[in-house]
Amino acid sequence: MTSLFELAARLQSANAAEGMLWMIVKITLILAIARLLLAALPRASAAMKHAIATAALIGVALLPTLSAITPAIELNVGRASARPAVSAGRAEARPTSVIGVGDGESIATAISVVKATGLAEKPLTLLERSMHLVQSTWKGMIVVSAAAIALFLLVHMAAGMAGVWLVSRRAEELTGEAALRELDAARDHLALGRDVRLLKSDRVAVPVVWGIFKPVLLLPADVEEWPAERLRVVLLHELAHLKRWDGLSLILTRIAVSLFWFHPLAWSLERAGRSECERACDDLVLASGTKPSDYADHLLAIAREMPAFDPFRSVTLAMSRKSQLEGRLLSILQRDVARRVFSGRGVAVACALAVAVIAPIAAMRLVAKPSEEKDKTPVVKEEKLKSDAEVTVTPEIEAISDMVFTKLGGTPSTGRGWYDRAYDLYHDEKWPEAAVAFRRAADEGFKVSTSLYNAACSHALAGDAGRAVEELGRAIDAGWDDYDAIAEDSDFDAIRDDGRFRQLVGARLGEAVNRRTTETVEKYQTLRTYRAKDGEEWFDVGVELLRLRKLDESIDAFEHAIADGDKAASSMYNTACAYSLKQDVRNGMAWLRKAIDAGYSGGDHLVKDSDIALLRKQPEFAELRELAKDLEMRGCCSGPVSFIYDDWRESAKHHQKMVQKHPRSGRAWFNLGFTSLQARDFPTAIDAFHRASDLGYRPGTSAYNIACAYALQENRDAAFQWLEKARTAGFDVADHADDDEDLNALHRDPRWREVVTN
Repeated sequence: MTSLFELAARLQSANAAEGMLWMIVKITLILAIARLLLAALPRASAAMKHAIATAALIGVALLPTLSAITPAIELNVGRASARPAVSAGRAEARPTSVIGVGDGESIATAISVVKATGLAEKPLTLLERSMHLVQSTWKGMIVVSAAAIALFLLVHMAAGMAGVWLVSRRAEELTGEAALRELDAARDHLALGRDVRLLKSDRVAVPVVWGIFKPVLLLPADVEEWPAERLRVVLLHELAHLKRWDGLSLILTRIAVSLFWFHPLAWSLERAGRSECERACDDLVLASGTKPSDYADHLLAIAREMPAFDPFRSVTLAMSRKSQLEGRLLSILQRDVARRVFSGRGVAVACALAVAVIAPIAAMRLVAKPSEEKDKTPVVKEEKLKSDAEVTVTPEIEAISDMVFTKLGGTPSTGRGWYDRAYDLYHDEKWPEAAVAFRRAADEGFKVSTSLYNAACSHALAGDAGRAVEELGRAIDAGWDDYDAIAEDSDFDAIRDDGRFRQLVGARLGEAVNRRTTETVEKYQTLRTYRAKDGEEWFDVGVELLRLRKLDESIDAFEHAIADGDKAASSMYNTACAYSLKQDVRNGMAWLRKAIDAGYSGGDHLVKDSDIALLRKQPEFAELRELAKDLEMRGCCSGPVSFIYDDWRESAKHHQKMVQKHPRSGRAWFNLGFTSLQARDFPTAIDAFHRASDLGYRPGTSAYNIACAYALQENRDAAFQWLEKARTAGFDVADHADDDEDLNALHRDPRWREVVTN
């Protein structure tokens, strides 16, 4: 503690507090200029606003350095004055008065007088020393405290970055062909030269981009269940951050607010900058041709998965955060918003302007003006700036805004509130409650036909055909006439064969179904005629045929998708659904087992999917459901962060039990191999991947992971041998090897160039 006070005393004697105060004045001036620019340019593009906020914050972070190296610009302020000298031996006459609080010299005099009497000498001596300590260090202690809090915030930021690094290290590589194709398409669209790794982890709830020079994109664990369009816009948005180098600007601006944590304008600009950063990336997504309303729906869907607490918020760029959502949706849905992209030349011009503004401020020094100069009171002209842009609020925007408010904790008190609450319940698969809430919204007069239609959907999903038909009838009476929607809506699949449903919708639904059926069957026939090899197209057609109950055609389409290797596990599951609907229990159960063996986890689908209702009644279904649970990959991050390999060792122990329970399951052996590799148990990992490959489970990926295990042991010859086997088995080695740290030991080998280029 003594050394701390000594440091404070030295800082005080060096006028550090006064220097800090002058630095705060400069910072305030720079940040105020930036804030006024943002207010004066309400219709500027988000990219420009982000550049202004970022330049200001980086400028203040560099201000101490700039102040030290730039030539001084002297400002004469105040009047130089000196304290009149008092001759030795002659005290200054002063009136006698009551001692006031804060009058240090009077207090010290009083203490000396009392001490001279011999009364309470020790306590008064302690008090005198304390006063002296405070007088000599209080300004320095302010500087030390400010620096300590800044250091704490910087350490906190570093800890957050380390946490994200750990999560990315423990995340699972996303190797699905569909996802990788979308990644390549997004990179090509944005002309992004850097490679990006796709990872998935149950420790992140929203898409997060991490890293600057070797970036990774962390996606939630359920990413493979996302619609293709959502994956496309997510990849475009996150790669837009990389294109704009937002990761670097995020770190620099966080350093700035950590150093100047006490300044409210710094936090305000940082929040504004992050918001405009997300909007700038939204603009790039919309420029790709994405429909604004569809993009808004995807943002809402992702935001609903956000936890109450996001531990990595301060150091990562996430696609959808609730605190920014409403403003972003307003920006997305407005048509007259400027969406210009800030080019490299524009960034250079912005940097030059920032330097032109900040450098003179950094060079300013305060110098007292001569005492004989008269004081001049400057005339300050007050100018009122318009701080908010005039926004035309359309009914669509108002509805979205109210929806967001309700989703973030509002209580239904109006028809719209009930509708929004129902929307949440519906997506949480609480269908009976959703049906009641939609009906309440209709009773309150809000979107009556739509609310009743959604109530019917909710009842149908809950298996209550009678109420579903009743509410659908009310919706039609209230004006619902979109029979194409009824024909395409999978929510009604469970009740389409119900006589009451067919009687209600009659011939008009038949026309819509026939039209949709004709279009889908024509696409199916086209794929067959030209012997298409695109597994994803076959899968999409198979799903449509399954919904239309063209069961034989759907089975054929899914078999083509499986042969192409695209979404094989999901295709097998849907094949099981088709056989179940055909009342073919034997084939349905066989394909369901194949799907689980091939990697289909199922989740709630095995419990709730009406298409396999017949299969759930079979005695052996419980065994298959248990098998699906056993074969789920158990990751490393289900508990708190601990030593880097400990969680993986626990996961490997679990999967060791699973291979003993299911010794003929290639998926079980693959799970053991993967977790053992992460735990650095190389002999077990290599043996497990061998067994998985021998059993026909992902032979290319298994061979690649064996190569990784040998590389980590620096057995280069074996590693290159297994990389070649992986390539022969169809694994895209070049696309994965360059950024895979497990293969770092191979980088200096002459054979490495051939691996990453072929």
